[in-house]
Amino acid sequence: MIKTYRTIQQWDHWLTQLLGMRVLEAEKKLLTHLLAERYGKHALLIGVPRQQLLLESSIIFNRVIISPFVHKPKPAHCIEGDFYQLPITPGSIDLVILPHTLELIDNPHQLLSEACRIVKPEGDIIIIGFNPVSLWGLKKYLMKNKQMPWAGNFIRATKIMNWLRLADFELVKQDRLLFRPPIAEQKMYQRLEFLEWIGAKCLVPGGAYALTAKAKVIPLTPIKLHWKQKPTVMSTTIPGSIMRDTK
Repeated sequence: MIKTYRTIQQWDHWLTQLLGMRVLEAEKKLLTHLLAERYGKHALLIGVPRQQLLLESSIIFNRVIISPFVHKPKPAHCIEGDFYQLPITPGSIDLVILPHTLELIDNPHQLLSEACRIVKPEGDIIIIGFNPVSLWGLKKYLMKNKQMPWAGNFIRATKIMNWLRLADFELVKQDRLLFRPPIAEQKMYQRLEFLEWIGAKCLVPGGAYALTAKAKVIPLTPIKLHWKQKPTVMSTTIPGSIMRDTK
């Protein structure tokens, strides 16, 4: 867990750098459209404190972030907790967001199972991850001394969709984003802005994906009782010795 804790701290710090802020900006823009259609009482983001702005566009009143560490002084909307054992009541959250969180830990399947556990029936879960089959994934492959975010474990969207299906979640929407290459140089990044428009119109892989899934409601099946023995019928005949003529 110590290694995971350090990785999460490095990820939180990377989001303050130029390329990290661009990732946050692109994801906030996408979530502005997705969260406008999500209603309920409670929204939870499982990630790091720097990602709190991803919840700002949600119309849900109670918005909370859970993270293994929080900034000081501790904000009121942050909960310090373990990713593998979320301190949340099962089936109590209307919306759960996992922005790259599965890429930061050693057992992403366990975290996803925990996240699915706390979602209400008909509630939503949104998962954002870097696409290993993209320019971002290619840079991760070519880098020797991997730092954030390239030190993370990029997971294919199809693999996460299989995990969601096993957890009785139905995929509602799949979005693509970050079509520009991961360039930190400001002017070059702005010149390549047209790639975002082309990528949105064409079926090309983006540097990241967003999966929106809904928790299924499992219908209750009535159980038929099979009697092993036929019920006995009690006789209501009144004996003739009692029915005597009193005249």
